[in-house]
Amino acid sequence: MTPLETSLRRLAASLDDAALEALASKGLLRRAQKDRERAVPVNVLGEEAGVLRVQVGDATVALPESGPATARCSCPASGICQHILGAVLFLRQNTGEATVTTATPPPSCEAELLQLSREQLEQWAGKAAFRAGCDLASRAGWEVDRERGLQVRLSALNLECHFVAGGGLDGAIVSGGRHDPRAMVVASVIALQRAADQEWQFAGNDNALEAAAGAPRTRAEVLAACQALLAESLAIGLARLSAAHQQRWATLAVSALGVHLPRLALAVRGLADETALAVARDARASLARLLQRMVHTHALCAALVAGGDHPRPDLVGQHRSRYDEVGGLDLVGVAAWPWRAASGYEGLTLLFWDTGAKRWNSWSESRPRHQLADFNPVARYTQFGPWEGAASPRQLASSSFRLLNARRNPGFRLSSSGKSRVLVTGATTPCPDGMPVFTEWQRLTEHLAKHQSAGLKEADPLDAIVALRPATWDGRAFDPVQQVFNWLLLDATGAPLLLKLAFDDLSGPAIRFLETVPPETLRDAVAIGRATATPHGLQFQPHTLHRPQAGITHLALDQPQPAAPASPASTPVEEDELVALEDEDEALTPPCPAMVKLLNELDDALLAWAESGLDGSNGLRSERVRQLAAPAQRLGLNLLGAHVSALGSRAPDTTALLRCAYVGQLHRQGQI
Repeated sequence: MTPLETSLRRLAASLDDAALEALASKGLLRRAQKDRERAVPVNVLGEEAGVLRVQVGDATVALPESGPATARCSCPASGICQHILGAVLFLRQNTGEATVTTATPPPSCEAELLQLSREQLEQWAGKAAFRAGCDLASRAGWEVDRERGLQVRLSALNLECHFVAGGGLDGAIVSGGRHDPRAMVVASVIALQRAADQEWQFAGNDNALEAAAGAPRTRAEVLAACQALLAESLAIGLARLSAAHQQRWATLAVSALGVHLPRLALAVRGLADETALAVARDARASLARLLQRMVHTHALCAALVAGGDHPRPDLVGQHRSRYDEVGGLDLVGVAAWPWRAASGYEGLTLLFWDTGAKRWNSWSESRPRHQLADFNPVARYTQFGPWEGAASPRQLASSSFRLLNARRNPGFRLSSSGKSRVLVTGATTPCPDGMPVFTEWQRLTEHLAKHQSAGLKEADPLDAIVALRPATWDGRAFDPVQQVFNWLLLDATGAPLLLKLAFDDLSGPAIRFLETVPPETLRDAVAIGRATATPHGLQFQPHTLHRPQAGITHLALDQPQPAAPASPASTPVEEDELVALEDEDEALTPPCPAMVKLLNELDDALLAWAESGLDGSNGLRSERVRQLAAPAQRLGLNLLGAHVSALGSRAPDTTALLRCAYVGQLHRQGQI
């Protein structure tokens, strides 16, 4: 056996079926496998001019050292055909012969790729493909898998690049989306080098929005105006705000959009809404929540100012989330629920398990409150769509299917694009294979802490979605005073988790079902919903139950519902609004009781000061704050102690108060 044949046999052994599907298609691979089952003759003819010639039926395949990606066949088909796949399957199946011919270990393709320079990649790919590859590589979420060969993937775009030993760049096998294959190879090499701590400089912040040239205000002026209005509001006191302040916040939100600061515009719009509630003395108003929003907005302004002319893209934000074509996705519907957010939106969300990327995907449709006459999230559950080939969201919520021409954003939210089509392959089995299920609440706590958003880091709503399998469904009861249904769930160690569901018109059917469901039907049942960590322990809001004997039940949707309006007539708000629609995650509270007490006292003191206003405040408020500096130092919260001491030891300063409150929030989140 020649060294070339030995090398190609090793290369074939490193390629799994997924790599061969990416090389050609699932259909061609199936045909090649059928040929092997029918014992179509395959013979190695020998080596000629640096290629291995393999006879597959009546065709001859020429396999170079770079692998099947550059192979050629004598049949009329162009590109990769079933004969080439058949030759690879033959070499892979008979790879055992190669292991006894030589003791030389296979070459490392990773070492070769790590040595490639920027100039070599650009020369191989061309300038346009190289620039596109750099843009792809600058995105977050790249993963390197060495379990079977060397694979580099970006799950958000469904991109995967499989490198083979000795194949070099030409032998790479790429799949996913409609990106230039050379750009995908370049991006994968760059991602591999960055994973090995090699520095890569990209030209500017290509993913960040640039400031508008013709706007009436500059970014610097908008940021300065925002900080000035924050200071003015705190100076006069949150309890004395007027309608004029609400109007000024609303105007600033428009100005922020005009200079392409969408994240700041969203924060400022939230301040305008909170101010409107406070001015109207609405029951939903909360000055504590208003102060928290002001603290967050001040920190965002400070970060944008510090970024100068090129602030970080995540601080700038996006006007609308970008949806990329990701090709075909194999999805399993596992949950569905209607929801209503404090921002005034109502919608319907479907949750899918992506069997390829091994993570959640979601689809949502929503409307603002003023369009609800034409939209009902419960009724939308049984109406046509959201893609061609789907009878309704209800069908997809409990089906396995392949979504063709899918479009998805970096947050794994799917678009309702009219180009996408659905091929339903069957019903979802309760608790599909591969879906992670928590059986120990300690691991759930660790998961929530890992994905906790802190400071200016934006939260991903899907990180809080979990599947749980309780060992014991303990006591359940509905609290008529608080209008909340509670059910205590225990894991195998006896650790408690509180299932909690507040009553309203959307959750009412779910509560009635949970109150009456027989406990014996919940043996080995899996609940899918939203988990949070609160000062009182873990809490869980259920959306769907997967019961081995009774099947899948979407709690708020599969129960008898009142009559609802017909199909919607207004334009749907696509799922990139999900970040504004879902309520924000509650912060993880530090477990130390003394720290919790200190942070609560600090929040109360700062809120009382902010309500009454810093102008003309007496010394009692500053003294109350200053007294908290020593306990903070004793607890090791040195940064917080310094800010508290500075705030209480000098003339009232709105910036110092906002910074002190922000540091307190970070400590509460357990991040510093």
